Amino acid sequence: MNKATPHSTADHEPILAPEEIDALMQAVMPSEEANAIFATLPPVPQPEHIEAFDFAHITNSGPERYPLFATLQQRMTEALKELWSETFQRDIVLEGKGIQQRLYEDILADDKKEPQVYFVYDVSSFGRMVVAWDLKLTVAYIDAMLGGTGDTLDIDTDTLSPVELKLSQRIGQALEKLLAKMWAPVSSKEYSLQKVEVEAQFLGIAAMSDMCFSVQFTAKLSDDFDGFMHIHYPRTFLEPVLDNLRTATSDDSNHVDTEWQTNLEKGLAKVPLDARLEFGQCQLDIQQFLSLKPGDFLPLSKQEQDPATLWVNTTPLFEAMPGSQDGLLAAELLEPISQT
Repeated sequence: MNKATPHSTADHEPILAPEEIDALMQAVMPSEEANAIFATLPPVPQPEHIEAFDFAHITNSGPERYPLFATLQQRMTEALKELWSETFQRDIVLEGKGIQQRLYEDILADDKKEPQVYFVYDVSSFGRMVVAWDLKLTVAYIDAMLGGTGDTLDIDTDTLSPVELKLSQRIGQALEKLLAKMWAPVSSKEYSLQKVEVEAQFLGIAAMSDMCFSVQFTAKLSDDFDGFMHIHYPRTFLEPVLDNLRTATSDDSNHVDTEWQTNLEKGLAKVPLDARLEFGQCQLDIQQFLSLKPGDFLPLSKQEQDPATLWVNTTPLFEAMPGSQDGLLAAELLEPISQT
């Protein structure tokens, strides 16, 4: 004899009775009166053309959300202006043209408009980023490095010679130091120049659909000659420091962000400076220079007892008396040189 299933018929009955379901539906569905009112309203006009929304172009996470990032780029502008003015031996007008959020794919497309030279850097724990110079600016800079005027106007090529490509590495190494100094107050980054490239498709710093923060500069070398430089940071490169870059300037003019100030002072304290002691100067023509040989003396237009000048980069800071200490050449600082 089979055992009966221990479930009662009540287990198979619906939770709500049909009349209860009808009552609930009437409560949530529009009544006939509501339907009649909606029927009297004019139809809502629909647009003729509807474009698909592209989430990749949402701008609420763009550079404008990171005011500290813009501040760092302004410091980069000042550092570049000093570097270029020293190289070209004259004041160079350098301007920042803003920061844009752009697709990496669009950045590569710029190469088809004007030939460019790319300096690709690798940064440990961050990834790769790239600095792009237009070709004519690169050639002009190399000309200035070799003692020329840098006014190279007649450029009819879209690439660099092997010698120019080799010399471009020196440009990249100088930029490497500037980038490291600029980022020091936020994060210690060791930049390493990976390559100098003239073909954009060989950069390989990001995926085609990745967004980048693109910082744009223009340099006016003369009335007839100017060029551009762009720094492209993939968003994935900046991801580790984006929270720090959100720091904004307080509306309270008396407010002091002590934490930021301390980090800035610590970062600046570790920035290396190149100091040199200048004993004097003399002027030679090319014939005199070429005839120099060991044993010749150069007149430095200074008396033996006159102090020398201590320089940091292009700024004279102290009068100093040359001498020696513990068997090493040394200089005793006398007094600071006024910068007014």
